[in-house]
Amino acid sequence: MARFSLYRAAAMRAAIATFGSEVSPRFCCAREVLIVDVEDGRETARSTLTMGEACNPERLRLLGSRGVQVLLCGGFNRQFLAEAERGGVHVFWDVEGPVEDAVREVVRGRYAAPNRNPGCWCATGAARGKPTRTKRPRVA
Repeated sequence: MARFSLYRAAAMRAAIATFGSEVSPRFCCAREVLIVDVEDGRETARSTLTMGEACNPERLRLLGSRGVQVLLCGGFNRQFLAEAERGGVHVFWDVEGPVEDAVREVVRGRYAAPNRNPGCWCATGAARGKPTRTKRPRVA
């Protein structure tokens, strides 16, 4: 996976969707995000924001109201990408591993750049234990 520098602003606020000490596999399923403030290549503050049961649009508005510019997560429902961008939140998906590793990448100004968005299975029947596709019965 390629790495590149996106933000080299003097100050930035990033949110990392968490699942315990790991980056959450899906933003829509994360109960909390870790918010990290970075100034001049140093972490200056961090806090935890509880997301609760809010759906993606509400979550994005909440992040935007807190001044978050970058969101890192494992997966993100692609239908909300445009809304995130309009709200000033740039989403990096396909991020995995320990949260502290993601924090280090945020502080360095480096982010994972996936080739594709795997999407988020939470909106499909698979999240509820139902098949995502059904075959039509053959008509004889």
